[in-house]
Amino acid sequence: MDRLKRSVTMLQKWLNTYRIHIIVWTAFIFWETVMVIYFLGQLGTFGNYAIHYTLNITLFYTYALLLDKATTFPNGALWKVPVVVVSTILIYLGTVTGVDILLNNYTNILPGELPSLKVRISKVLYRGSFFLLFSTGYYFLKRFIKEKTEKSRIEKQRFQMLLEKEKMEKELAMSKNAFMKAQINPHLLFNTFEFVHQKLSTYSPEDAKVMLYLSDMMRFAANTQHNEGFVYLSEEISQCENLIGLHHITQGAIYIEMASGPDLDEIKIIPLVLLTILENMFKHGNLSDVENKASIAVYTIDGKLHIEGRNLPRLVKSKVGFGSGMDNIRNRLNYAYHQDAEMTAGIDEEGFYQVNISISLSALNMAPKLMKAEQAITV
Repeated sequence: MDRLKRSVTMLQKWLNTYRIHIIVWTAFIFWETVMVIYFLGQLGTFGNYAIHYTLNITLFYTYALLLDKATTFPNGALWKVPVVVVSTILIYLGTVTGVDILLNNYTNILPGELPSLKVRISKVLYRGSFFLLFSTGYYFLKRFIKEKTEKSRIEKQRFQMLLEKEKMEKELAMSKNAFMKAQINPHLLFNTFEFVHQKLSTYSPEDAKVMLYLSDMMRFAANTQHNEGFVYLSEEISQCENLIGLHHITQGAIYIEMASGPDLDEIKIIPLVLLTILENMFKHGNLSDVENKASIAVYTIDGKLHIEGRNLPRLVKSKVGFGSGMDNIRNRLNYAYHQDAEMTAGIDEEGFYQVNISISLSALNMAPKLMKAEQAITV
C-alpha cells in the first residue's frame, strides 16, 4: 500500500513538472492527425502513431541533450555539433527504417506494401530534419531561460551584497561617531580624579581610596587601546586587585582571593580576560561565604599559562548578561590564539562554578608580533 502511494505521489510530481511538455505534445499530435485526415483522408492505427511518435519525441529530447553537451565548451563546438547532427540523423534513419520493416513483416500495425527504399529514406530524412529543427529551437529557448535565470540570480546576489555593504558602512560610521564622542581628554579626566582625591583624603580617607582605584582603572582602560590589542598580564592583575579593593569599600566584606606566579611580568595577553572572569564572579557568585571563598589563580607550568577561576554561585541567578562574558572570552581566545588556547567553564562536582583557561606560552609571545605584522601590511 505504501509503495503504491509513493508511486502515485511520484507520478503526480512528474506530471506537474512536465505538464507544459505534455500539453504541447498532445496538441501537436492532435493537430497533425487532423491535418492528415483532412488532406490525405487517411488514419493510421493507434499502435503506428504510438510507436512513431515515441521515436520522434525521443529524437527531439535526445538531440537537444546532445547539442547541450556539444556546446558546453565553445572551443570544441565547431566540430562536435556537425558530428552530433550527422550521427543523430543516421541513427534515427536506421532505427525508423528497421522498426517499419519489423512492423510490416510481423504485425498488423503497418499493413500493406512498403514504399521503395528510396522513398522511405526520403520521408524519414524529412521527418527527422523536421524534429531536429524544432529540437534546436527548444535547445536555444532552454538555454536562453537558463542564462536569464542565472543573470537574475547574480543580479539579486549583487544587490544583496550592495545592501550588506551599505549596512556595514552605516554601522562603521556610527561606530566612528560613537568612538569620537567617547574620546574625552584623559589628562583632564585624571587631573579631576586627582583633585577630588586630594579633597577627600583630608575628610574621608576611605572615599579617597575609591577615587584612587577609579583613576588607576581608567588610566589602564585608556592605555589599553594603544597597546596593539594586548596588555601586560601583570597590569591586568593589578586592575583586578583594584576592582576587588573597590568592591570591599562599596559593598563591605567580600571573600575573594587573587594569586599569581612570580614569572608573569613579561607576558602579554588580550585585554579584559581576568577582569571579565572577576566581573562574572561579582555578578553571579556568592562572595559572602567565608568558608567558601572565591579565587582566581594565574601561573605558568609546562610551557603554558593557566588561569583558574572558582566561586560558589548565587542561589538566585542574575539575569544580567549571564554566560555572555564567558562566551566573549572564548571567542576572543579562539580568534587570537586558535588551537593554542583551551577554555572550559561549568559547575564542578562540589557545586562551584569553575573556569579553566590554558594558553601556550609560545602563542602568547607570537600573537602580538603577528598582529603588528598584519597591521603593517594593511597600512
